[in-house]
Amino acid sequence: MVSRERNAEESKQRIMKAAEHIFACRGLDGARVDAIAEAAQINKRMLYHYFGSKEDLYMEVLRENYKKILAVGQKATRVEGSVLEKVTKVIEYYFYFMAENEEFVRLIQWESLYQGRFTRKILADMAQDSLPRLKALLEEGIREGVFRSDLDIRHLVISINAVIMTFFARRDIYSFLWDRDMKSREVLEERLKHILDFTLNGILNHRKKEE
Repeated sequence: MVSRERNAEESKQRIMKAAEHIFACRGLDGARVDAIAEAAQINKRMLYHYFGSKEDLYMEVLRENYKKILAVGQKATRVEGSVLEKVTKVIEYYFYFMAENEEFVRLIQWESLYQGRFTRKILADMAQDSLPRLKALLEEGIREGVFRSDLDIRHLVISINAVIMTFFARRDIYSFLWDRDMKSREVLEERLKHILDFTLNGILNHRKKEE
């Protein structure tokens, strides 16, 4: 029984890995179940047995990726240090998650074309745990006078996501601005430094420094 359960879990993981790659390359509409089953080296009937439908499999791939990225955010909020150091870590962890998960970046681009109809179903519940943590962190920074008092968590989340996602989603387009490999560690570190300077300069309470 244990061996059978282990084999089933291994089969599911192969399907998920193959599906993530094919969905990232072709989107939900362009992906074929036959191609996913072949890449996973599994019978197509078993794919339907485990996941029900192509759309359900796509939803599960998105869900697993969002779980990973939300876990990264939660990990960052639990690091030792000041409020400013924790917010810096949230941005840093998110940035390097995107750098190391190019297929997730492409999945998000497909989701934008689908008007986010699948993401909305997934994140409605999942965000209920992570957003309050980040909100509490920002509110702590506001109480301490570190951050501006007029910060809006919703706008801030969108802005941070935008400056990070745009780089990874469109760096091939903007490659003419660099004469170096945009995936190199050096360029990534430069880009992260700019994002941190840009973001933190916008949320810090500069009046406190002047007092």
